[in-house]
Amino acid sequence: MKITIDNKEYEVGPRNKTVLDVCRKHKLSITAPCYKTLRQFGTCNSCLVEVDGEKKLSCGIPPDENEKYVLQRDDLLEERKEKVKLFKAHKEKMERLLGKS
Repeated sequence: MKITIDNKEYEVGPRNKTVLDVCRKHKLSITAPCYKTLRQFGTCNSCLVEVDGEKKLSCGIPPDENEKYVLQRDDLLEERKEKVKLFKAHKEKMERLLGKS
């Protein structure tokens, strides 16, 4: 199966359970600090992509060959940066509360 991200086709491997997995496999730039490593602090909500005019978290949607995904667009990039900042502040606060810093 192949999916379209920013008008380019990418192969979806058997281990690619989410759109984020596909992005990482093909080394597409997308932020996702909580994915697989920092989940104990909650979700960062920074892996936004657009699907049919709607913003969705790429870590929570399976690849669908019938959809077109938008990753590299200025407003999405800015929103992802802001969400990373908020997540970082939240993580630091949680570490202080849990005595991990």
